[in-house]
Amino acid sequence: MGLHGWSGDHRTFKPLRERTPAGWTFFSPDLPGCGQSAAPREWSFRSVAREVAQEVIHLGMRDLVLVGSCSGAILTAFVVRELREMGRPEVVSRIVLIDPFAFCPWYFRFFLLPVLGFPIYAIAFANPVGRWITNHFLQDKRAGDTDLTESFARVDHRVTWRYLRMLDHCGFPDQFRSMPVQVDILYGQKTFSAVRKSVAIWKEALPQAQVVKLASVGHLPIAEGTQEVRKVVFSEGKTKGCKGSKVKR
Repeated sequence: MGLHGWSGDHRTFKPLRERTPAGWTFFSPDLPGCGQSAAPREWSFRSVAREVAQEVIHLGMRDLVLVGSCSGAILTAFVVRELREMGRPEVVSRIVLIDPFAFCPWYFRFFLLPVLGFPIYAIAFANPVGRWITNHFLQDKRAGDTDLTESFARVDHRVTWRYLRMLDHCGFPDQFRSMPVQVDILYGQKTFSAVRKSVAIWKEALPQAQVVKLASVGHLPIAEGTQEVRKVVFSEGKTKGCKGSKVKR
């Protein structure tokens, strides 16, 4: 099951769903408030995670691999914790964190400033010109012709802004220290420095994690390094080096 990140929806995982190997099933829901899903009961990561956990139990899943992209990565850990507190630790066998954030970077916090935050956000993401400028400015954080702001053209911007505020209030990965679950972490060589710092923070909190750096890939590994990501996601929990990648253990 894929949990998309900031500005995403179920389409984030389309490259993986289209390459799902025989014997696997890949779910990629719209998170509460995103896409076609209703708003969450409460605007907090824990509340969203509980709703996801309840849906997973309702569907009767076991040995689930939870795949979190971008800010969706920390949500996977929240879901695992909620399942354990609900007495269902066996549901998730592994989590895969793709270009994960462990905290809200300082430059995102400009969008959360009182009064001025949302207008600044709107200039950068809620209009085509702003998105083009932002994507051009971030060209060194992406590979090829991928567009880091394309998904913002189809979102409810108030919802996206609230998810950013949730990220800023959700806490750090050390709250999940010693969580007994297999962990794989993938990140792009060209990604944001905040993500590279976040990978180190995740590894410190979850030392069992297997970390893979994807060569020549930016902040969108699912689109830019699909084959390498596919090998890890659909591996049976034994991460091996991908061609063109550097593996740290």
